[in-house]
Amino acid sequence: MQALDIKTIVPISPVAHAQPRDSAKWDVVNNMEIAVEFANADIEQARKKVLGVTDVSCFERYGVKGPQASQWLADHELAIPSNPNSWTRCDQKTLVLRLGSSEFLVEDQLGGLASKKLANNTSRIAGVYKVPRADAAFILSGREVLNLFSELCSLDLRATSLLANDVIMTQVAGVSAIVLRQTINGEPVYRLWCDGTYGPYMWEVLIEIATELGGGAVGLASYQN
Repeated sequence: MQALDIKTIVPISPVAHAQPRDSAKWDVVNNMEIAVEFANADIEQARKKVLGVTDVSCFERYGVKGPQASQWLADHELAIPSNPNSWTRCDQKTLVLRLGSSEFLVEDQLGGLASKKLANNTSRIAGVYKVPRADAAFILSGREVLNLFSELCSLDLRATSLLANDVIMTQVAGVSAIVLRQTINGEPVYRLWCDGTYGPYMWEVLIEIATELGGGAVGLASYQN
């Protein structure tokens, strides 16, 4: 009997359904198919300076909560934000967000391994509970970012109001979202997370405003160098 050719099914970004399938370049990153290029490098760099929108839903994440969650993360050599609604960075490749007093979101940037190591730890610890994460996640860059947020969010997200290590949980385009300011490769950007089921809607809204302001879609490859 001839063996069946069973192909591995790779998950796609929760945002992918709102993105151009034919004109974008796609690749698999962290076992997720994601758009890595929408236009040539010069065009994307120009968009980033004005208002670039990048899908980074493929970044590895791990959610955990409970009265012993902070100690459990510390035992795994992760830095813990001292205050609720704040974040910190570990070894330049992992973000740790404290969402309230006892819930955490750990996200590896490109090359980070902390989330994967946490996911591979199957031991049960009293007072530590895994929180499944299926986020659509974005990097927003460029000089027009605050104009975009002014149309979609009622909060003041200027640097004078949103401090360097603040985590804001708010509504963006009517969707519950997490927002913070970050620096990537020396570039100040904003990060945004929302439930993955709202990913296509959020992408469409962000891209519509970005295009109106002179920016547009930027592929993940722009941040892989």
